[in-house]
Amino acid sequence: MIPTRPTPSRRHGLLRRGAGFLAALFVFAAQGASAAADIVTREIPATEFEDVAFAVVDAIAAEGITPPTVSHFGDMLRRTAPDLGHSPDTFAEARIYTFCSASAAARLSAESPHHIALCPLSIAVYRLRADSPVVHVGYRRSAATPGGARVDALLERIVARAADALR
Repeated sequence: MIPTRPTPSRRHGLLRRGAGFLAALFVFAAQGASAAADIVTREIPATEFEDVAFAVVDAIAAEGITPPTVSHFGDMLRRTAPDLGHSPDTFAEARIYTFCSASAAARLSAESPHHIALCPLSIAVYRLRADSPVVHVGYRRSAATPGGARVDALLERIVARAADALR
């Protein structure tokens, strides 16, 4: 069979699909490039790590939320470094506190059942160097929806309450 040139309508369809593919590729590339911008961090100077960790847990409880689950992230990295070949000292101390607000989860799920992937919420507390006087507190922004905005406000309120308790 001898190849033929596509008809004008077929060429138009191919161009539209190609443009759609390029647009999707651009969107995915932009999302990857902005991933770091979706993380909010706050520095809390001149404080002990344990004091910040306690203040975060206390601020979560003040919102009426069940106490969080604790992931000893820094310990895990140190423990797995010899086997996996990564640096064991990325953090002097690091924990991640995960928790769920039933009202936030219900709102997000009502917006989209796929928002189940946004739960649980988490707040990280970490110190980069043992000799650093700064403890960092960070969280990921939620969905760009009204429910996501309420989650972001909740996380900011928790972090602000923890920081204020340490003044």
